[in-house]
Amino acid sequence: PEFDPALAKAAKLTIPIQINGKLRDTIEVDDGATEEQIVAAALASPKSQARIDGKPVRKTIYVPKRLVNVIV
Repeated sequence: PEFDPALAKAAKLTIPIQINGKLRDTIEVDDGATEEQIVAAALASPKSQARIDGKPVRKTIYVPKRLVNVIV
């Protein structure tokens, strides 16, 4: 048998969500999702919405395929 790297690739990624530097939630996204899609999913998460609670989002930091940090 021969090794095929396309088959060994994960289809989903688990991205942790930090709010003000503290881990609050994790989300599952497709491996091919864009930065905008991942940040939108992070902000739409129910646990994130409870922590943001109507406060203005000052900054979002996305580390590709690793982390989303939301500063409120």
